[in-house]
Amino acid sequence: MSYEDKFQTLREIYSFPDSAGVVETWLKSVRFFWATKPVPRAPLLYGSGMIVIGQGHKIGYLNGSEFRYDKDHYLVSSVPTAIECETHASRENPILGIFIDIDTSKLHQLIEKVEQHAPASVPGERDIYSGIEPVRMDREMQKVVERLLICLKSRLDCDVLGASLVEEITYRALLGGHGKALAALTEQETHHARVAQSLAHIHTHYMNSISVEDLAREANMSASSFHRAFKTVTGESPLQYLKKVRLNKARFLIVREGLRVGSAANQVGYESVSQFSREFKRYFDVAPSAAQSGAYAEMFR
Repeated sequence: MSYEDKFQTLREIYSFPDSAGVVETWLKSVRFFWATKPVPRAPLLYGSGMIVIGQGHKIGYLNGSEFRYDKDHYLVSSVPTAIECETHASRENPILGIFIDIDTSKLHQLIEKVEQHAPASVPGERDIYSGIEPVRMDREMQKVVERLLICLKSRLDCDVLGASLVEEITYRALLGGHGKALAALTEQETHHARVAQSLAHIHTHYMNSISVEDLAREANMSASSFHRAFKTVTGESPLQYLKKVRLNKARFLIVREGLRVGSAANQVGYESVSQFSREFKRYFDVAPSAAQSGAYAEMFR
């Protein structure tokens, strides 16, 4: 069975609506996604993890650059990153893929072992990396992904083998082209790790008032150094990133939870509903009041 066929088999096993969506698998850290028609360039917020595609492809846009991820290139998102994404798919050639969450505690254990044999894999204190990058799929990574796809067909295999396979995939990613960015997350004194900690704070407290000065102080960096490091990692200034997090959270509340626009705006930290509506329309190119309808709702899922 080919690599692509293994993804198709998962599509048959996990039931889902015909057009597009994301479903949980029997392995908690892995989700399966698909789409049967193209989705134009639109904002997207990726969490920390890896995206592996078995069929179709996506184009990502970040900070003026673009990158492709497909069956030959998996995507590593070392920190939550707001990008714009374009999906290339059709009913005859749907996009099929999996999200794999990153377990930071496992990262710590793995990097300690890797450091003993490959110290060059360990980042320096001032090393800063982009938060998201495509990495070429080498044969070793593809083989373990194929074993994971087989595992996902069985609840028993997921319970017995799933965690070890995800750990092996994380290990292979550490040795890959974006591995130092993952390793930097485990080194508390690196600038990359400090930005990652700030991002975790933003994602937890986005509904509250957050200043760049407070974030820099918590990161033990000057405001100017923190601002530069933050933009290198995320492609955004801290305040731009905070706004995108709030808007993406609001989109989820409106589309998935069915909240009214005013309630969603207040829950994510906006005091002015009119300001929220303007910024939502500017970011998503659709008014929040229309986001629950038809094609818009499908695009946002």
